[in-house]
Amino acid sequence: MLTPDFFGYPSRDALNAQYDIEATIPDFGAFVDRIVKASADARATVSNALDIRYGPTLSETYDVFLPATSPADAQGGALAPALFFVHGGYWKATTSKEWSYVAKGLTDKGFVVVVENYALRPAVTVAEIVRQHRAAFAHFWAHAGEHGVDASRIVVAGHSAGGHAVAMLMQTPWESEYGLPAHPIKAAIPISGLFDLRPLAPTVFGPMLALSESEETALSPQLHVQASDVPHVVVYGTQETDEFERQSSHYAQALDAAGIPCDVLPLPHDHFTILDALADGDGVIARLLIAMAMA
Repeated sequence: MLTPDFFGYPSRDALNAQYDIEATIPDFGAFVDRIVKASADARATVSNALDIRYGPTLSETYDVFLPATSPADAQGGALAPALFFVHGGYWKATTSKEWSYVAKGLTDKGFVVVVENYALRPAVTVAEIVRQHRAAFAHFWAHAGEHGVDASRIVVAGHSAGGHAVAMLMQTPWESEYGLPAHPIKAAIPISGLFDLRPLAPTVFGPMLALSESEETALSPQLHVQASDVPHVVVYGTQETDEFERQSSHYAQALDAAGIPCDVLPLPHDHFTILDALADGDGVIARLLIAMAMA
């Protein structure tokens, strides 16, 4: 008999298997080696400004990657569009440096790409991580012109826990708290995200997240979608677990119910290779992002 304690799954182990995404990859170590090398290559070959500080702690930085020509030249004298990217890692692992590789393809297309860094669990709470995402975006928006960026053409994208970050950025009171326009984000692309944190509580990740019931609800963006006209594309991999597909599908339904323009894009990838479609400037996610930024 199924029990609601495990969100429709017959046991804790069954729910764990849905969220232990690394275990679904036959050779996760090989994937890590590949992206670490590709990221080092990107930092060596793409013009960049690393570790720009947006807050007082050592973790509060972002990396900016620039096109080979100046953004103004690449866009025929106009300021460049930008991608603001938030990495995943279950709020507990990796830094911006492991994800530099997502920048190469879009800088080849004349984009500026920002890869955010942030503090991790258990050093800070999930709520503090969300605050850092917001502070990082606000800082970059305010300084966009210094990097040759058109602040009205910044697309946010994030992967896994970074998808959660994208959804939380979309629910930020930018005007009242940061002095930005009410809707400073041009478009949003959460990729294989986590939008309802409540099912994580009974899993092996629950103790690491250390969320109270009220925090699980407050930090679940699916439960607090706010109406806007900012277009979204919610992306997930058809080779991911059922729960990751459900998380994306249910979030898209919540966006649609709030009247937010939203498309759902399932791709034939697992949880990690899906980012190849962004890192390749001709990949399907990159092409969509370019179209959304320039609309």
